[in-house]
Amino acid sequence: MKIWLSLFITLSILPLFSQTTVGVLSSTDEVFEGYTFFSPFSGTKAWLVDNCGNLINDWDRGTRPGLAAYFLESGHLFRTYKVDPEGPFTSASNAGGIELVDWNNNVIWKYEINTSEQLSHHDAVMMPNGNVLMLTWELTYRDELIELGRNPDEIASQNFMWSEKIVELEPVGSDDANIVWEWHINDHYIQDFDDTKEGFGFVADHPELFDINLPELNSSNSNASRDWNHFNAIDYNETLDQILISVRNSDEVWIIDHSTTTEEAASHEGGIYGKGGDILYRWGNASAYQGAPPEGQLLWGQHGVHWIQEGLDDELQILIYNNGNGKPGADFSQVQLLNPPQDSPGFYTRVEGVPYGPAALETIYGDQGGENFYSAFLSNAQRLPNGNTLINAGSPGLIFEVTPDRDVAWEYEIPLFGDFPATQGQNISDNANFRAYKYGPDYPGFDGLDLTPGLPIENNPNDCELVSSTKQEQNIEVYLQYNSSNNRIEVLANVHDVEQVFLYDLQGKLLHQFIPGISNASVEFEPNFGLYLGTIILKNGERQTLKFLAN
Repeated sequence: MKIWLSLFITLSILPLFSQTTVGVLSSTDEVFEGYTFFSPFSGTKAWLVDNCGNLINDWDRGTRPGLAAYFLESGHLFRTYKVDPEGPFTSASNAGGIELVDWNNNVIWKYEINTSEQLSHHDAVMMPNGNVLMLTWELTYRDELIELGRNPDEIASQNFMWSEKIVELEPVGSDDANIVWEWHINDHYIQDFDDTKEGFGFVADHPELFDINLPELNSSNSNASRDWNHFNAIDYNETLDQILISVRNSDEVWIIDHSTTTEEAASHEGGIYGKGGDILYRWGNASAYQGAPPEGQLLWGQHGVHWIQEGLDDELQILIYNNGNGKPGADFSQVQLLNPPQDSPGFYTRVEGVPYGPAALETIYGDQGGENFYSAFLSNAQRLPNGNTLINAGSPGLIFEVTPDRDVAWEYEIPLFGDFPATQGQNISDNANFRAYKYGPDYPGFDGLDLTPGLPIENNPNDCELVSSTKQEQNIEVYLQYNSSNNRIEVLANVHDVEQVFLYDLQGKLLHQFIPGISNASVEFEPNFGLYLGTIILKNGERQTLKFLAN
């Protein structure tokens, strides 16, 4: 006895057979055509998927990110990674290592800053000259803290503080580097606690310095008494030769001068802008320099700050994922634009006695009805070439794209439990993601690479049609036949049209996977009575799923 089941495959999308909880949640024709890159916090892999969630490439690095990862124009993966040191730096933001990896997962270069007294963390940025700027913690002990004017009663019981420094690395060989420039926050403190100690003065008169006894900190950071500043993002502007930093614990963004020598960076003079390593511009919480009362705070635990690339809408403005963590009232995040006032490029204006401008941010998404989203930690946003904005709500693992009119063009729930694929219909967790980025097909990093899509990451994926202005209508007939006499599923079609066939139960468990060929167009299948799912992947990139009954 033969039971015949048929499916006529076209480019239309059939109704989904399970609740869509992971992978592509929605997509419209306003989506930017490209490939989305992410590296979840709890896994060891980085992933690149198309707009249907089909896997383009993955890199299994064997270590968790620490935390940043990028896909560069060179075609290389650039990431920080956790070395998991023993020592005083007990933070989820640990790194210790940085590496450059090719498309096939081979290490090109790596370097570690990972000792008992210094540790790289969070983020790094590749400069146009091939050098690397890296965020690094370094221990400052009690005696030095007191000499810098820190109130002894406020020094953590461990008797040290995690001060911040930025190092510029010149890669050497495959596993070494020269440190060619440094900047240290310890050179730019001010305090009004002890007039016999260094840096005595009043921050209201010197907003270019940071108050080492700042009383208000973002209390959601459990290490705040040691991890005093908590830099969580760094970016570089080659035109201005300036560095942008996100300073989470004081809820600010800073800009400093990179044109200095290391010696000038330790001082208050020198460089193009004449201020040495002092803060050229700061914004987000003017109470940190006594420029306004605390009620005027405008940034809350922000992440992912960077200058928008030249040639894109709002170029060279600063795009910020304003997490909203600690903000009074309901929890919600916003993606916002900061446009610092300047007399001339890189020279920031401020009226004495008035906070650094502007008075407010322009909100791209998150301040209107129906735009509710929230991530307490992690997260970023990216301006895309078509004017859309990609938003990565990192804590819940949700990546979505919005148009300039605030319409959601695409939504994607990272379908992973750490490194393990979820099944469509499951409630997801452990898929938090520090950053996400999207790259168009003409991105230089893809030159010469094979971008043939594979399957989606998740098990039992839903059907999806890629939006493309060049797609041609096609009608391909494919049939599945269950032959109960020999317990086989047979593919009746031109097998040259078929890439793979997958058979699932209704709970999404994969039962069989096979590639039909001229001499292998069937697979043994011994089902119990009931409904099953068959998914057919065609070589033109299309997929369809059908239900079938076995008896």
